[in-house]
Amino acid sequence: MSPSENKTIFAPATLVGESSITVTRISGKDTFSILTKIFSLSGEAFKCIDFTRRQTHSAHHGYIFDGKEIIDEVVATIFKSPNSYTGEDVAEISLHGGSYIFRKLNGLLSKHGAVFAEPGEFTKRAFLNGKLDLSQAEAVADLIRSKTELASKAAMKQLKGSLSVYIKSLRDELINYCSLVELELDFSEEDLEIVPKKVLLSKIDNIMQNIVNLSQSYESGKIIRDGVNLTIAGKPNVGKSSIFNYLLKESRAIVSEIPGTTRDYLQEPLIMGGIVFNLVDTAGIHDSGDLIEKEGVRRSHAKIAESDITLHVIDLTDEKTVDKKHTLKVGDNSRVLTVYNKCDLNPTQVDYGLCVSALTGENMNELQCRVIELARTLIRGSEGMEILITNERHRDCLLKSCEYLVNCKNLILSNAGNELISFEIREAMRQLEEIIGKTTNVDILNNIFSKFCIGK
Repeated sequence: MSPSENKTIFAPATLVGESSITVTRISGKDTFSILTKIFSLSGEAFKCIDFTRRQTHSAHHGYIFDGKEIIDEVVATIFKSPNSYTGEDVAEISLHGGSYIFRKLNGLLSKHGAVFAEPGEFTKRAFLNGKLDLSQAEAVADLIRSKTELASKAAMKQLKGSLSVYIKSLRDELINYCSLVELELDFSEEDLEIVPKKVLLSKIDNIMQNIVNLSQSYESGKIIRDGVNLTIAGKPNVGKSSIFNYLLKESRAIVSEIPGTTRDYLQEPLIMGGIVFNLVDTAGIHDSGDLIEKEGVRRSHAKIAESDITLHVIDLTDEKTVDKKHTLKVGDNSRVLTVYNKCDLNPTQVDYGLCVSALTGENMNELQCRVIELARTLIRGSEGMEILITNERHRDCLLKSCEYLVNCKNLILSNAGNELISFEIREAMRQLEEIIGKTTNVDILNNIFSKFCIGK
């Protein structure tokens, strides 16, 4: 640990404000000595308690004092090292809710040498003290942020170590093969082949396939964790904002008969069918000489490119557009739903899209069902998977590991020296180790934990 990581830290473990209680968490080598100086068994006069002599995982009713001044009646729960979340001595003080009492306790803890924790610092210490590996630590943040059952289950699997166990098994296989290759170097003068090249190639191929399969689960995992990007696109004044507002059940976007009302995209979260959608209303796509409108159209195309599902909205009252089939220029047209809006003004039915009315709600339930079903197809392949990656960093490490194994395979086929083959296998191992934090550098660690909430 660095000098700053040896300090005793504190932070709220619950939201601060008007509530029944606010919990403040403390962790570090001076936790119990600080608590002894401020915690009293009596509310009449200061009567300290030696927490070092109390049993771990025990709760104690008492009072917080600042000198002779009583601050609050509290319950202090203690967890002794190493049997705590961080692996250090930990205390949690349950105060009455209220920002004033919380600020008073903050000042008191600071006066006795504790420092306010950085985002994710408790979990970072848990990782540094071997309570969690890095992938499990990242799962803590995912679990906190999860908004659906799918996201929560995926994070919980990772937190329990399913990904860690699988990565370690792949790493152990590579260690085994690397050891055999390097053992041959010790007997190079005797021209001894400990592991036949065909066998080694087969083993490397098998590991590569496992890594590729795991990396491909990211497409589903990303959607489960971050949500489906659902973009509403089309020409100006076709009713995109009306559909946006209908799905949200609120008037979030300005609706007007004037074309070009929406000049920039709007984005709001939405949960339908137990799936999180990042719903985006875009500016109308058309040719314009106005610089601001041009920028709005450019951003619309950018959002369409990022979209998992696109609703292509067409005005059913526009005779020029109803007579023919329309397609948007997107990477995968199977993820585009063509929606003909304003069917309340024109009852004409079309064979290549869904006719709806965002004004009256006609067929809007059907539209929602189709969106949900399409979203489920994007994650359906992951439903039976025991191991699923939801983190872009993990996917990148897997792909880099695979690259080194491809190099290794090419070296074997070209009869290169074992020292070169061994190097590529070791680099592939190192990439896998980055996932679980065995070889992760300080900058990556700081970046990961800076995205956590305060107090976790």
